[in-house]
Amino acid sequence: MALCILKILEDYSDVDHPLTHAQIIKKLNDEFGLEAGRNAVRRNISLLCELGYDISTYEENNRGAYLRERAFDEMELLVLIDSVMTSRFIPEGDAKRLVKKLGELSSRYFRQRLPHISRVSEWHHQRNRQFFLNLEVLSEAIEKKKQVAFVYNKPKPDGCLRPVRDIKDQVHPYALVCTNGQYYLIASYKNYDNLLHYRVDRMTEIELLDQAARSVTEIPGYESGLDISRYAAEHNFMYGGKTVRIVLKMPCECAGDVLDFFGYSAVMEKIDDQYMRVTVRAAVNGMRFFALQFGCVCEVLEPKELRDLVRNDIKAMLERYESDN
Repeated sequence: MALCILKILEDYSDVDHPLTHAQIIKKLNDEFGLEAGRNAVRRNISLLCELGYDISTYEENNRGAYLRERAFDEMELLVLIDSVMTSRFIPEGDAKRLVKKLGELSSRYFRQRLPHISRVSEWHHQRNRQFFLNLEVLSEAIEKKKQVAFVYNKPKPDGCLRPVRDIKDQVHPYALVCTNGQYYLIASYKNYDNLLHYRVDRMTEIELLDQAARSVTEIPGYESGLDISRYAAEHNFMYGGKTVRIVLKMPCECAGDVLDFFGYSAVMEKIDDQYMRVTVRAAVNGMRFFALQFGCVCEVLEPKELRDLVRNDIKAMLERYESDN
């Protein structure tokens, strides 16, 4: 009976909808076929309180019983549900299932408001239904230090995935990281001394292999292991390559954009009232993308390699737009 009362409080009660003993007795009968008196209800609510459930009682509030604290409060659940709805890497069907599960962690009054927040189908979600299977296999491979093989795909103009190569990629997996709204596998390929990034939602026909994976400590630059948080911060566009010191000149008003992309690892120093010098450590190709994205307000000062790349990109863009074709 205590468990049934707990379920009723989870489904039907909150601070705005306390349940009287009479309402609980009726729901016990309607939903579970249990007969109970007021003393039995009071006794079982006291038992639940002794077991650690935070229940506000009639004796405390003179209104009725309600579950005061849950695993997640409504605002926390809203954030989680919004994250699921806006996560492009989650297939639409799985997103609907997850939103429903999250909603069940609160009262039905909260669930009744969910359709008014947004509909999952109105958000963009990828179509690879193997996404969660991919995550499961990759997580097991990383834990067991085993190699994995999969078909790696790229979307074509019709939106469908098509294999990049005629054979499966067989890689040594090291970590999964979620960044830029996507999940990536960090891995190495054969005996090449560099790390590669694979979009998890673009993998199909994945399989866990018996062969042991090469240790990341065998790759130059990672002899002490892979610091995932640092690696993700320095490869925030998930372009490969070693990280270097990069210096940019940008307007001071772009400080918020810099923080959005690089966090507080970026060093911003005022040059004058209008401009600042931004110093970050990042992969060159990733910063090439950033510099082009903010091309109207961003100038690469160092290194020369990156400055030359951006200059050549701008020249090619100018030629393209000067052409009548």
